[in-house]
Amino acid sequence: MKHCPLLVLLALLPVLLLAQPQLSFEGEVLDFALISSLAGGDTLLWNVSGDYYFSNLSDAAISQVIGFPVPSSDSASVAEITELSLIDPADSMRVELLRQTNDGFAFRLDLPPRSFVGARISYTQKISGNQAGYVLLTANSWGRPLPSCEITLFVEGGLELRDYPLPDPVIFPSSLGDTYHWQLTGFRPATDFMVNLVERL
Repeated sequence: MKHCPLLVLLALLPVLLLAQPQLSFEGEVLDFALISSLAGGDTLLWNVSGDYYFSNLSDAAISQVIGFPVPSSDSASVAEITELSLIDPADSMRVELLRQTNDGFAFRLDLPPRSFVGARISYTQKISGNQAGYVLLTANSWGRPLPSCEITLFVEGGLELRDYPLPDPVIFPSSLGDTYHWQLTGFRPATDFMVNLVERL
């Protein structure tokens, strides 16, 4: 067993030697909540918070611009960004919001060589109607299945989830509402995360 770390290093050596200065997307933890708006009426708040994990396995520093789509429409307002930050960053790590449009925003991520970091992004949208969504398909643009994806969705009491695009979740009911949980590995989304709601009878 004492040779195990050496074996792991030898297995990773080709990856490390051939690594180009390219950012890799390693995983995400997504938290969604659909709750009633303080404004009342038929408006809901779609609160999105995600932790996104990136690595730089190369010997060179990386500065990369990342597009983050958040489409708006007649039924979904332009996203209001509430947080864009790094989780426990080391020296030379930086994230900066560059621009925002009706279709999302872009940020720059700077990572030093041989590093790993999480970026926390949170935003909210006002939703009218019975559908809310999140763009998942961009995960495929990184060229490989996402090693890890964890999704939690809280739906406030009085609302019921009609359908969703993922396998059956684990459901945790409570007096405040229902929480749906998915744990996915080797994840290559086939569609965006669109949920449809009805009022609970």
